[in-house]
Amino acid sequence: MAFAEFNFYSKSLQMDVQVSLILPEKVQGVGSAPAIRYGNFPVLYLLHGTSGDHTDWERWTSIERYAAKKGLAVVMPAAQLSAYTNMVHGERYFDYIAYELPEKISKLLPISCCREDTYLCGLSMGGYGALKIGLTLPENYAAIGTLSNGNHAYMAAGKVGSDMEKLFQSPLGEAMRNRFQFCWGWTPEHPVPVVGTDQDIFWLAQKNLDEKRKLPAIFAACGKEDHNYSMASDVRKYFEGLPGNPYRYQYQEEHGGHTWEFWDKWIQVFLDWLPMKGEESPHEY
Repeated sequence: MAFAEFNFYSKSLQMDVQVSLILPEKVQGVGSAPAIRYGNFPVLYLLHGTSGDHTDWERWTSIERYAAKKGLAVVMPAAQLSAYTNMVHGERYFDYIAYELPEKISKLLPISCCREDTYLCGLSMGGYGALKIGLTLPENYAAIGTLSNGNHAYMAAGKVGSDMEKLFQSPLGEAMRNRFQFCWGWTPEHPVPVVGTDQDIFWLAQKNLDEKRKLPAIFAACGKEDHNYSMASDVRKYFEGLPGNPYRYQYQEEHGGHTWEFWDKWIQVFLDWLPMKGEESPHEY
């Protein structure tokens, strides 16, 4: 695999941005057995969580090795503490990652533009972002992966379990409260509506059903000791409660916390679950 850091000027954010990229190669060195393909590469947009950046997945997991086995390109952008939204007090990260970034990448690199070759995944805040982007633009993505996260709109509404209430008393909880204010203009004193808006993944999921749009498949996993477990369970109950499982929703859990050990394992499971075309022949790149 080829690994690179890509810097360019974002019109949406009006500043320079950094993106980490993994691209399959025709020939690999000792110890690697990459999948071999013709044509443009399928692509995974892989999103970081709270306190992370575009380097997290490459530094803390073996995503490059896992992607090589699939012949899969991986695009890892930085989104700061934006919750992958157009912030009320900040930059337009939703527009950047949902619209501008895929257009830029597909023009510069041999990336497939076909829906069936395009996937989203993220952990924690990035899992919420993957659902928010994928359910806003369901015609653009064949599948969504969401690890260790819930519906962040319900966090702002105070609809969280005891585990999250404890978290809000911690230094990380302070960062989350600040995020709600910067992203949505929400404060405890002025709780603007977030549930029932386009920040609410349940609202987006139902809107797609009402409009009879093409739906992506959704994979989810969370550790039983994760502080997001109660929220992840709420998301599970919502999607499993939809008649006929229209999103082909699959949920997995096991003992584990909000840790890279958990995400390193389950990103592999997600990649194996993806509805990817079979490996074919050498890509001339």
